[in-house]
Amino acid sequence: MHTPENLFSQTGLSIKGHMELNGNHEAVVEGCSGILEYGETVVRVCMPGHTVRFTGRGLNIQCLTADALVVTGYITGIEFLS
Repeated sequence: MHTPENLFSQTGLSIKGHMELNGNHEAVVEGCSGILEYGETVVRVCMPGHTVRFTGRGLNIQCLTADALVVTGYITGIEFLS
């Protein structure tokens, strides 16, 4: 039987990071290891094994801890980059 961890590892995805979306105005990201880019239209963060890029208008980082952050604003796109 396949566990979720095995299925994700076979597809090259990781479940070490966690992201929750509240509509298109807030993204809670847990498991991030750093901010690569931060501006009103783009926020890029490091996640285990990949980078996540948020695009939109009026983007802001509301809360930042050692391994989590909250992106707010009008989010129009989310990309998972290698």
